Amino acid sequence: MQDTPMVGSSLEASPAGSGPRVVSSADLLDGSREIIIRHVGEDYRLRLTRAGKLILNK
Repeated sequence: MQDTPMVGSSLEASPAGSGPRVVSSADLLDGSREIIIRHVGEDYRLRLTRAGKLILNK
């Protein structure tokens, strides 16, 4: 099985109420390699690696 980066790909949205919302990494990162996500007053760093993997750190 080969890992394929999901950056830039988008999935079809699920009908309302049928499951979790799907957001593409390309939409989240919006051209950058790193974003900060603030959750309940804490900052989390979401980073795109050179290998196309996502890493989330507190």
